[in-house]
Amino acid sequence: MSKKPIILLAAGGTGGHVFPALALASELQSLDYDVRLVTDNRGMKFKSEFGDLQVHVMSAATIYGKGFLKIPFGIIRVFFSLLSALVLMVRLRPKLVIGFGGYPSFAPGVSACLLRIPVLVHEQNAVFGRANRMLAKLGAYVATSFSDTIGLSERTRRRTRRTGNPLRPKVLAETQSGYRFLSQARAFDLLVFGGSQGARVLNQVVPDAISRLSDSHKRRLRIVHQARVDDMTDLLARYHDAGVYAEIRDFFDDMPRRIRRAHLVISRAGASTVSELAAIGAPSILVPLPGSLDADQLNNTRDLVSKGGAWVMPQATFVAGRLAARLDDLMNDRNKLSKVAQAAKSVGVLDATIKLGRYADCLATGRPVQIESFYQNQEDDK
Repeated sequence: MSKKPIILLAAGGTGGHVFPALALASELQSLDYDVRLVTDNRGMKFKSEFGDLQVHVMSAATIYGKGFLKIPFGIIRVFFSLLSALVLMVRLRPKLVIGFGGYPSFAPGVSACLLRIPVLVHEQNAVFGRANRMLAKLGAYVATSFSDTIGLSERTRRRTRRTGNPLRPKVLAETQSGYRFLSQARAFDLLVFGGSQGARVLNQVVPDAISRLSDSHKRRLRIVHQARVDDMTDLLARYHDAGVYAEIRDFFDDMPRRIRRAHLVISRAGASTVSELAAIGAPSILVPLPGSLDADQLNNTRDLVSKGGAWVMPQATFVAGRLAARLDDLMNDRNKLSKVAQAAKSVGVLDATIKLGRYADCLATGRPVQIESFYQNQEDDK
């Protein structure tokens, strides 16, 4: 057993949950904690990013499923997931459990509450998620990424602090540079991606829109497109037919650098994506995932769009003709893109990892919650 106090992070499913957890893990390790990660099988696809973290793989169970008849099986899975989490808690005796949303964090959070271990949940999205909401009802503390997170009860707000969304070191390294100057003589770098799960609609609409551009604009375009393996062959053929250069992969391990180099990004509006675009200062066209619970991706764009740092195109109106018109306008107006980049960067929160680390440290040591620096507080008191 480690002599250092243990903090357990629970995150799985998508990169939007896993990457903020990994960013916080490095911060907590610097504060001399033994940090462990609980994740599910989907989270293990990011294992190349885990470094020296000790990882515990656990089933992410939920009673929600497709079909009424699956509910009993869901209840059984939740029971065994909770039992496994309780055994893990008793064995490790963590000082704090931190959940990053989604059902991989639910069982560890509930078991910690039952054992009177402090729980902190971090909400990446602008809408309070179901798993986090249930843990908050059990007494968990809350950290939010966005201002005015929807779904927080008055009781929960008293245990809530806004920290922002923790950013990976790779992202923070790219925030030091400004927006790349765009001129008529320079290639126009367009980055297209749909998050860690991809987005088939982007694969369909973007090449169609590109094919409608003038030959002079096509010659300037240099496209980087992240897509699912199943879609790559067709996508490459469509860009070839349109007569534009395109680099297509199913995963880019240098995505933050690609974002910084892009003159324009077209993407989904996951919480981590929006936070990284703002921090780096990249102009973007955001296509929120439709039909998601509580329209969380649409709400994620609220702060960025209100400051003029991005454009939103709902999927229902994300069609080739409208996108082509927008691209044509932006490729002709480098000043507009520079202004949007500057507006996006004004929304970015670069110290979220530090703030969340302070929050966790206070809870793990039983001190009053304080997420701002000591010196900042002295200034505020004057």
